[in-house]
Amino acid sequence: MAEEFYTTLEEVHFPYKNYVLVLPGWYPTNADPYPGDFNQRHVMAAGLYTPQVVLYIAKNQTETIHVVTQTISKPTDTVLEIKILYPKKKNRYWDVIYSNFFFLTLLLKHAQIIKQKLGIPRLLHAYIVIRGGAAAWVLSKKWKVPFILTENWTIYYREDPGYIKQRNFLFRLTVRKIFKNVKRFLPVTQDLNKQVQQLFGAVPATIIPNVVDTDLFFYTEAKAANEPFRFIHVSTMTYQKNPEGLLRAFKPFHASYPNTSLLMVGPYPKEVLAYAQSLGLDAEIVNFTGEVKYEQVASWLKESNALVLFSRYENLPCVILEALCCGVPVISTNAGGIAEVINDSNGIMIFDGKEEQLQEALEQVYNTYLRFNRMRIAEVASKQFSYTTVGNEIDKVYKELIS
Repeated sequence: MAEEFYTTLEEVHFPYKNYVLVLPGWYPTNADPYPGDFNQRHVMAAGLYTPQVVLYIAKNQTETIHVVTQTISKPTDTVLEIKILYPKKKNRYWDVIYSNFFFLTLLLKHAQIIKQKLGIPRLLHAYIVIRGGAAAWVLSKKWKVPFILTENWTIYYREDPGYIKQRNFLFRLTVRKIFKNVKRFLPVTQDLNKQVQQLFGAVPATIIPNVVDTDLFFYTEAKAANEPFRFIHVSTMTYQKNPEGLLRAFKPFHASYPNTSLLMVGPYPKEVLAYAQSLGLDAEIVNFTGEVKYEQVASWLKESNALVLFSRYENLPCVILEALCCGVPVISTNAGGIAEVINDSNGIMIFDGKEEQLQEALEQVYNTYLRFNRMRIAEVASKQFSYTTVGNEIDKVYKELIS
């Protein structure tokens, strides 16, 4: 069905009483369609089995709005999305106080409206500990309804500059309270689960990975052999992704193998582009695309020979799963839970910061490419990360806890 939009919740026809109320910390909006898109895909997957009502309340970081705005829509028959954006204060000190107070006020107000319209949910499903987990914790206390938490954040890793032990006392206390009260923790990797258990003690957990839209990301025949062998990198090219290290490793590799290219997909800092140019990597060798739509990423992935990531720290990047569903082998650092999905049959793992290892991996993939069975890579990944598979895993947790 086409997405339906509404002015008020009273206009919405949503007859399901056994719904789960979803409280994301990150979620796509009209103002910014990319943050938390992986959370939205989880919601769509879970919605195949159990009705989902999303209540997303967030500060508009772009300073393009001056009043509270509301968007209500039904992307599918069993998923209802309510997105509330409030303006940002110019004064940083007052913005922190105002933002937390406003968030709580809006949360309680719209939760009450949802309760009056649809009844109390059977379960609360938070995504990201702040603010999704905090919102679920508040409503769980208020309604006596259990909450679960899906987590993608990297703050549990020491390599992240925002590592949780370096946060302020109130932040750390809030996170600890959330994990103490959560009914079930749903990390996307076993490695993330290990990090959280070490930080907060025993937390009941079920590993449920990120999900891939296999209607977009799927296997197609490889391109002609006489075309340049193309590596592709997809990210925001921030410090975490270490694009400079990737460029340094690619330069000598390309000098030895000139029938190769690197496609850098995503928004990039101007400093990264300038750095590539300073290395003599012109657009024919390394091409920066800028921000593109999701469909274009899928198209370029299917046309590429291998995905390469050189991240300093990670959890489980969706682009790795998307590449595998396209049958594209992956070169990646052994960060976070990536080793849980990459093996000798579908890629090569290297260590963070080891540029010589990266260069060797590029050479190995180029010289032994025919050893990768792209069709088989796609078959295995699609079964594991499809909407139906991941949605069913989420639904098993729902049924267990609701019963």
